[in-house]
Amino acid sequence: MGRNTKSVNSMTAKISKEERKERQKAEEMILNQVKTPPNPVGTLKEAQKALFDRYVKLNDNFTESDSTSLTALTRSVYRQNVLIERLEEMDELDDRAVELERRIHAYERSITTHMNLLCIPLNQRLKLANDVAKLAIEERKLANAEAENMPTVNPLLALLEDDDDE
Repeated sequence: MGRNTKSVNSMTAKISKEERKERQKAEEMILNQVKTPPNPVGTLKEAQKALFDRYVKLNDNFTESDSTSLTALTRSVYRQNVLIERLEEMDELDDRAVELERRIHAYERSITTHMNLLCIPLNQRLKLANDVAKLAIEERKLANAEAENMPTVNPLLALLEDDDDE
C-alpha cells in the first residue's frame, strides 16, 4: 500500500519537534525551488518546437529537469501524428498498414510513459520532502551516536602523555 503523505502543517500524527522542523525545512526547499524553464534536448523540427512550447505553457510547474521527458513526449506525439496521417491515406487491407499500426501503438506507450513521468502531483512532491527530512534526521542521529561512542580523554592522562613526549 502507498503512504498518504501530507504537508507538515496538515499532519495529525504525533512527531517530534526535531522531525517537524526538518520536514518543514525540506518542504520549503522542495516547494520553493527556483523555477528554471524547460528547454528541448537536442534539435526539434519547427512543428515539434511549437508543440514543445505548447506543453510548457500547459503546466507552470515544469522545470529544466522535465526537459528530457517533455522532448521525448513531443517527439513521440509528433511522430505518432505523422504515422496516423499516413495510415489514413492507406487502404485498410494493405499489409503495410499493420506495421504502421504497430508503430503507432509503440508511440502510444511512449506517450503514456512520458506523460506519467511529467505528472508529479503535490502529494508526490511532499513525499520527496518527507524523505529528505527523514534522511537529515537519520544523519544527525548517526553523527550523535558516533560522538557518544568516541572515547573520552582523561585530562590527567593527556598531561602525562604530553610529559612523555618531552
